[in-house]
Amino acid sequence: MKRCFIFGALPVGFMPEIPSTGDLVIAADKGYDTAVSLGMTPDITVGDFDSRGSVPDIENLIKLNVRKDDTDVGHAVQLGFERGYTDFVVYGAVGGLLDHTLANIVIAHDIVIRGGRALFVGEEYSFTVISGGSYIFEPRQSGRISVFALSDIARGVTIRGLDYEAEALDLPRTSHMGVSNEFIGCEAVISVIEGDLLIVWQTGQ
Repeated sequence: MKRCFIFGALPVGFMPEIPSTGDLVIAADKGYDTAVSLGMTPDITVGDFDSRGSVPDIENLIKLNVRKDDTDVGHAVQLGFERGYTDFVVYGAVGGLLDHTLANIVIAHDIVIRGGRALFVGEEYSFTVISGGSYIFEPRQSGRISVFALSDIARGVTIRGLDYEAEALDLPRTSHMGVSNEFIGCEAVISVIEGDLLIVWQTGQ
């Protein structure tokens, strides 16, 4: 499946997935500098460029008004959908300003509601959202991991291969019982039968 890679303003220290032929690379505002520093030429650069401080003199640039109803990353995701992409990998958009990280969780949830996949990778933490499916972590993954319901109730939540396991658990959105689990050096699988789950983990090397 072809993927849409989006680069945000924050530094990128770890890239579990890299663009290949047929993938779309979009830089959001200062994410242009991040992409270039990694040796990539974005197919599209979009933003109001308030965080960058100046508009780059490049082709394939979309200049947004500072007073707008979505974030630069949100606009980049919409561009990806408009071009037929549903698999999104977003770098440099976790951490920094808390409100922007929360906005990106909402964006990730929206991607999944629209039938896509959303992986947001930051220097310290990464997250994804799953809906009626599963997510698998390799045995090399280490650190902390937490699970939260985004729908009113996430039904049939199963957690295997972590320090705390669960089987067919109904997890309400108001619960925080899924916080601060741990990887234990084996393959870990988190799944949900019905509803939406936010999975947040420490970014691994």
